[in-house]
Amino acid sequence: MSVIYATVTSKGQVTLPVELRRALGIEPGQTVGFRDEGGRVVLEPAGDVEAVRSMLEGAARCRGTWGASGDPAEAWRDAAVKRHADA
Repeated sequence: MSVIYATVTSKGQVTLPVELRRALGIEPGQTVGFRDEGGRVVLEPAGDVEAVRSMLEGAARCRGTWGASGDPAEAWRDAAVKRHADA
């Protein structure tokens, strides 16, 4: 897929082009995650616990805090995994 451009509004909003929504299977009302990977923004559907964990890990790795003692992302991930297991 070639580069598709969109304009950022004054509120920081961007409309995802239909081609990307279809390619990623993103539906109205669905939550998506964003992360910085070396100066590039990565968007991914956040449909399950593993997707959220991956997003948090990526963000923590960019900050250099993944696996650090008391890392809030790790604590949040552990709580999310526990809630999912208890459901």
